[in-house]
Amino acid sequence: MKTVRVLAMSPSTKSGSHGERAEPPTTRERRRNPRVTVPWPAIVQSSDGRLVTGEVIDVSLSGMKLRVNSDVAVGDAVKLRVTLPRDAGELEVTAEVVRRDPGGIGVDFGTLPPDAAVKVKAFVPTWDLRRRAERVGIDLPIQVQGHEATTKGRTVDLSAVGARVTTESRLTPGDMVAATFTPKDGQGAMQVRAVVWEVDARGAVLVFASLSLHDFVRLRSFVDSLIARK
Repeated sequence: MKTVRVLAMSPSTKSGSHGERAEPPTTRERRRNPRVTVPWPAIVQSSDGRLVTGEVIDVSLSGMKLRVNSDVAVGDAVKLRVTLPRDAGELEVTAEVVRRDPGGIGVDFGTLPPDAAVKVKAFVPTWDLRRRAERVGIDLPIQVQGHEATTKGRTVDLSAVGARVTTESRLTPGDMVAATFTPKDGQGAMQVRAVVWEVDARGAVLVFASLSLHDFVRLRSFVDSLIARK
């Protein structure tokens, strides 16, 4: 089982009760740091050593929400240790509890260290990149390999940074997968790592992670060629 260990550090000098809530993020902040659902199991260890199990609800470049019944208070500093899916390694950062509600706690990362930011970006692509990437509807066979199983499917649409797909087996939001498909550009099959961004009645949205420059240029050229034909 993948786990997230949250180790509570000494409380910061900021005051706040368990019922206190920080100011909600602005629309601009939410757009700059979109959140992705990641149902990873979690363990929270408070400053007195008590352990509480829970799960991560979502994560962004600026913070994380966890569904836990913990005594940490708004303003407390916590250390987060996250075991990422597959071979992505661990994420370890210090954060501040900025929100408490009946569903759990929200933490703010502040400024992520460069190595931590790279790991988080693999799961949470920037808003601007996703917004600017043009998508085109296209039906291609695709194979999606997860940590435990492989499923076949079809693409619904495609861009240089992701795709919407339908698959024989349901995918899990937050999982890291390997997607193999063949753009009709005469260059053969390509395999890319991707994060399952969301799943709904229309299928699953895959966001490609850590694309090489060659793969990005190839996908962008292919998508542009399809758009030009319309």
